[in-house]
Amino acid sequence: MTTQLSTRPMRIRRLLILAASMGALALAGGSAVVACVSPTQDALIESLGEEVEGVPQGEFHRYGQPCLYCHGGYGPSPQFSFGGTVFAQPDDEVPVSGAKVTVTDSTGQKKTMTSNCAGNFYVAEADYKPIYPVRIEVVCETPAGFDGVSFTYRNLMGTRVNREGSCAACHANEPASQDGPGRIYCVDERYPSSYQIDPDCQGGPKLGDAGSATAAGSSVSSGDAASSGSGGEP
Repeated sequence: MTTQLSTRPMRIRRLLILAASMGALALAGGSAVVACVSPTQDALIESLGEEVEGVPQGEFHRYGQPCLYCHGGYGPSPQFSFGGTVFAQPDDEVPVSGAKVTVTDSTGQKKTMTSNCAGNFYVAEADYKPIYPVRIEVVCETPAGFDGVSFTYRNLMGTRVNREGSCAACHANEPASQDGPGRIYCVDERYPSSYQIDPDCQGGPKLGDAGSATAAGSSVSSGDAASSGSGGEP
């Protein structure tokens, strides 16, 4: 009995010290708590590497990377519900501008995002907070060729997304393999593509980058594509 009585005040003091420490952190804005919440998440963010020189943080940076590693509510970055990158074809890095990515949640609520010149698209959680699972559709209109003809491709994801808002967490910036489904793309590799890299875009790959120069150089006009058929689901 004596031992129990002597250790109880010690436990109480420890609890009071812990409560006081948590209160101090809360008054300070909780910044120290955020920094220590998830070593795993810190490691994921570190795995993304450094920013590309000359590309400011913003809508054009880090194409093809999992957006919600930073924009998922961990840390100070703006919080997204969804984010990803659309490429022209599964076997190259040519990004697509103007692709329409529509997310439909389990209640029928829809949100359509439009990709920029780096291929990036995203939506803030404040503007759209879906109820999972969700259905995703990508609609792309190819640039017009010398004959003024363009094509529209519609790609519907074959499975539902159950929780992950970072498209690149599964759709890595690489061709499909046994390890994953590969890039989100507009035109099947069996058909020619008229998409090209925008040399004036702040982000995305540049002409001459590995995996990009060949793809951009092999782009053909939509007139050539018409003679070969179309990919995806027009």
